[in-house]
Amino acid sequence: MVCLDTDFIAELDRGKTDALAKLDELELANETIYTTSINVAELFHGAYSAHDSKRAVADITTILDKFHILNLDYDSSMVWGALAEKLKANSIGELDLFIASIVVSNKQRLITRNKKHFERVSGLQVEGW
Repeated sequence: MVCLDTDFIAELDRGKTDALAKLDELELANETIYTTSINVAELFHGAYSAHDSKRAVADITTILDKFHILNLDYDSSMVWGALAEKLKANSIGELDLFIASIVVSNKQRLITRNKKHFERVSGLQVEGW
């Protein structure tokens, strides 16, 4: 099972061939594909700030309809608390820490271009693309 980070989905939205090829690879491997509610919020924030926000929101909605959404729940909140304490001197930012916590608690691997950034999180499986 894989979880897509915001940067990956944004590149899908832009039609970038490397992101499309990676998505094809994941689908051919019969991976169940997820993203988190935090990623969804980041994507909609970007869409609503776009010049043509109506089109951008529609495009993001179409893309997100293809994926399962993981939410911040009790277990991922507990993981967040532990990670936030462990990383307080070397924080990756609260939103990314929420994403990492959700991914870790759901035993996913995160597909992201921010590999070095997320690799600071103990127990998080990170895969670049």
